[in-house]
Amino acid sequence: MNDEQIKRLKHILNTRQNIVIIPHKNPDGDAMGSTLGLCHFLTKLGHKAKVVVPNDYPDFLKWLPGSEEVIIHELNTKHSTSTIEKADLIFTLDFNALHRAGHSLEKILNNADTRKIMIDHHQQPEDYAEITYSDVTIASTCEMVYNVIENLGEVSKLDASIATCLYTGIMTDTGSFKFSSTSSRTHFIVGKLMESGISHAEIHQNVFDSNSYE
Repeated sequence: MNDEQIKRLKHILNTRQNIVIIPHKNPDGDAMGSTLGLCHFLTKLGHKAKVVVPNDYPDFLKWLPGSEEVIIHELNTKHSTSTIEKADLIFTLDFNALHRAGHSLEKILNNADTRKIMIDHHQQPEDYAEITYSDVTIASTCEMVYNVIENLGEVSKLDASIATCLYTGIMTDTGSFKFSSTSSRTHFIVGKLMESGISHAEIHQNVFDSNSYE
């Protein structure tokens, strides 16, 4: 994030907000890890934050801290729509265009006269957000959420729940740190997350070893 974006975000978050955080349709580990991690962080700052996902997501991600509070739009359209309409601020994470949230949510988001913030690492982001934090060189949106926390001067707010969510997204989007997008910065952030008391072995097991043979 540049200095102006950081300044604007600090100003917005200086007042208690009713916040909704939305990932892309068919959310993966990075989408769920970044949205839930950001949700826990914003809650610790004193905001009211909810995650609304377009559709259901894999069972191997439903152990993530806060998953039980996630609102699934396709299963509870009325509740999710009401939640979005009441929001003061909407974060869209891990996607660069509103259509990637699915047709139903795209329509709701286009009609919502609510300030929006995008955090994403895909190419050619649409110009719909008041603040667009976009960087295609970063391996995962979870890394970008960590950068936001760091730039806000709130690394001390990191706890096991936030760190578990962010670690999961970084791990899955880097192919367990084997993809070429993995950088020294990636490993630095992972080290900081591990200092928050997470069990990286348990995270790997929950994600990769929890499916039945069938």
